[in-house]
Amino acid sequence: MTDNIKKNNAAANALARARARNTKFRNKNSVLKRPRFGRSEEFRSGAHPDQRDPQKIGNVLKKVVKDFGWQQPTSVANLISRWNEIVGDEIASHVSIEIFNADVNELILRADSSTWATQIRLLSSDLKKRIALEVGDGVVKTLKVYGPAKPAQKGLWRVPSMRKNDY
Repeated sequence: MTDNIKKNNAAANALARARARNTKFRNKNSVLKRPRFGRSEEFRSGAHPDQRDPQKIGNVLKKVVKDFGWQQPTSVANLISRWNEIVGDEIASHVSIEIFNADVNELILRADSSTWATQIRLLSSDLKKRIALEVGDGVVKTLKVYGPAKPAQKGLWRVPSMRKNDY
């Protein structure tokens, strides 16, 4: 009889060891499978929003942009694409974005005349506030405005300018 009890205890001990080993390797933080017949209340869908519900594409894209750290490039692209809308048609027809220096958050503008360049320099603080309001604060920290560029030399052979001795 004692041999029979020892065998039962040995089997019970082996079963207990196997169960302990199994629970040791099981990840308790992993998502549990849904019961077959809906016995669990925590997985049931209801009338309220849930993580598993379809999400709006705008919200999903905002999360992707945030997760990958693309806030500044998308804000700059938004600024460039909406330049006419942000500054107005009159200013946009005379002043254009030349380059954005992402290292120092500097926006460089090119005006078609020195008069417009001076006017935009005077309005630069208001323009920075408007840009911050439209595309986000801190996207543009400094604003540089340049006048019209010199025409590029088109060829190597040029006639020298007229001097006193030439006529």
